[in-house]
Amino acid sequence: MSETPRTEPGTTALPLVEAVGETSGTPHGSRGARAPLVWAAAALVVAVVLALTFPAWRYSVPYPVALTATYALTWGPLIIALLATVAFWRRFVAFRPVDIYLGLLIGVVARAVGVIVQYLVSGQLPSSTLIIGGVSATYVFASVIAPVILAPLIEEPFFRGLLQGSLDRFLRPWGSLILTSIVFMLVHTIAGGWSWTLCVTLLVYALLAGYVTQQTKRLGSAVIGHATFNGLAALISWPW
Repeated sequence: MSETPRTEPGTTALPLVEAVGETSGTPHGSRGARAPLVWAAAALVVAVVLALTFPAWRYSVPYPVALTATYALTWGPLIIALLATVAFWRRFVAFRPVDIYLGLLIGVVARAVGVIVQYLVSGQLPSSTLIIGGVSATYVFASVIAPVILAPLIEEPFFRGLLQGSLDRFLRPWGSLILTSIVFMLVHTIAGGWSWTLCVTLLVYALLAGYVTQQTKRLGSAVIGHATFNGLAALISWPW
């Protein structure tokens, strides 16, 4: 049976879709219990392989084409897995007004940690990007639309809903939280290069988003936190 969200005094739960619960009493070792985790693992393997092999030819095509292909190859497997397991993870798709405040807190704290770590490691603060010739539509897509709007709507249901939710069936909450956060960090650094600043920042964000999702059983805070986290990065690097 699906769990009915508890409404706090003075607030109203606003489910984005009707929650569909899991069948109670399903053994954790059954095929049905393992299926969401199998889909998540397979999607991650395919996405990582594509991300590692794509750089070999992306420089031979126009940048807009390469950029579109990068997002398609990275998010494509995740979207397929989400569509295949929507009955499992959509119970997390709900929103309450408090999620706005929690999400803003997640994004601001994680980004602030990143700025502090960068300053401690390099002695420099993040700065705006220098662009010659003005801001193009491709730059807006790559810096704002994709990371601030599309990424939260795709990656949060996958990582915090499907992956972490399926791991919760087999691990203790802290185990699924830590493992999902590490996977999130690695996927975002394995192809594009890594740095201590990036790793620490991503890990802090993932731990905060994952913990709040576990406590609230909703993705609302994580989605807003992801948008805030990436939005602040776009704001800091924007060529003013």
